[in-house]
Amino acid sequence: MERVPKKTARKGLKKRWIALILLLLLLAAGGGVLWARRAVLPPVPERAEQPMLLDRETEDVAAVAVEPREGLSYPLVRTENGFRLLGRESLPLRSDVVDEIIGVASSLQAEGTVADTGRETVSLADFGLEPAVVRAVITYRDGYKKELRIGEMTPEETPMRYCMIGGDPVIYEVLAVHTDVFFHELEYLREFAQPSIRGDLLDRIEVSGDVTFSADYTPSGWIMTAPYRYPLSTLRTDSLLSSIESMAFEACLGTEEEVNLVDYGLDQPTLTVTLTQAKTVITGETQSGEQVSLDVPESRMTLLLGRETGKSGVYLWWDHAVYKASNFLLGFWKTLNVEDLLLRNPVNLLVNDLNRVSFTCGGQTRVYEVRMVETVTENNQIATDEYGRILYDAQVQRSGDAQPMDAAEFLNWYQRLAALTPDGRLPEGKSAPGGEPRTVIRLENDSLTREIAFYPYDALHSAMAVDGVCRFYVSNDALDALSAAP
Repeated sequence: MERVPKKTARKGLKKRWIALILLLLLLAAGGGVLWARRAVLPPVPERAEQPMLLDRETEDVAAVAVEPREGLSYPLVRTENGFRLLGRESLPLRSDVVDEIIGVASSLQAEGTVADTGRETVSLADFGLEPAVVRAVITYRDGYKKELRIGEMTPEETPMRYCMIGGDPVIYEVLAVHTDVFFHELEYLREFAQPSIRGDLLDRIEVSGDVTFSADYTPSGWIMTAPYRYPLSTLRTDSLLSSIESMAFEACLGTEEEVNLVDYGLDQPTLTVTLTQAKTVITGETQSGEQVSLDVPESRMTLLLGRETGKSGVYLWWDHAVYKASNFLLGFWKTLNVEDLLLRNPVNLLVNDLNRVSFTCGGQTRVYEVRMVETVTENNQIATDEYGRILYDAQVQRSGDAQPMDAAEFLNWYQRLAALTPDGRLPEGKSAPGGEPRTVIRLENDSLTREIAFYPYDALHSAMAVDGVCRFYVSNDALDALSAAP
């Protein structure tokens, strides 16, 4: 008889596991109840839309009277020729500024509510509303008027101002960008033409007064002629020209017949700037397709800088009128430092701008005549680029040689000359060293001759004189590396 195998008995659940299962069931049941409760909760109400403080069509605005706490008040009135200043209707106004004023006068929305002065006691002076920083009274065509009172800035991160409407006890917050237009002074509304200067056409820059500086343009770059003669850095001069092109004025205060120059420090200006623009030819095309050109003669423009406005700005005279401008756009004239404009690598002429290079070192002088010749292909054809322009190669003739030398050898050496830069600036007031120079480099082309001489300065350095003017020194090791001229 075979034995019947016994079934393995299943172990019973321990009490602690039973308790844990019951707890999980209870939590699940509770979670279901909580989910059900959440499902029936009412939605969170959306933020109520803030009221429109001014809400009319722009065509309805008939007049806007602006009264700043400090400064002159001015009334804008609608005429047949658009909005004009009352009593000065013939004065042209800046259309962009006027349109912005009328736009706010017709539509202005609150961003928030601060207090209700009808229900709580507050000091309007604490908000800059009594008296208001700016008060504007808007008159509409139907005769209805609204008073807009603009106060101080709020402490919020987003720039906003306190604001009230006449007859409404509530203090509101409005975006500062919408009310800034009312903070412009009266002169800001006057129409004027911004200066139009092309840096690439300037031939000469002259500055006198607190700063002395003059520079002339040459085909080989800008040369400073005062307070001494020295070549200027192309990069830094381009930055100055860019600042000149970007000059812009904030407001026109009036012609020199309308204002007193003494009031703005322009009778004895701190700076006088004269810009000479080269003659040029303007070309264009008529509506019929005809090509036309106009000769524009050389012109001289004068800028006078007076005293500070007290608000990070400066008063100035330009083209027979007085303006004010921000130091952000005009302050570069007052901080002009001629030493920062100086060229640091005086061997900066391109090879195709060279006629001759002479190098004197150790009592020996080598002269290299440089000219550009047409590149010739293997088929004895003149080489051109993809646009059909002729390609050129440098041909170098060393003095005393019957045949041109290897141009690559010269170009490699000239490239090292061009990389020579000062190790530092000589002390202020340091005169040019005496004695014989240890090394002299002379560059010549059709428009200039530049001599760069190096004089003993200390045990490790030599003073560098450019056309006789010493401003920097270089290491002797750098000079020694150039002594092996080809």
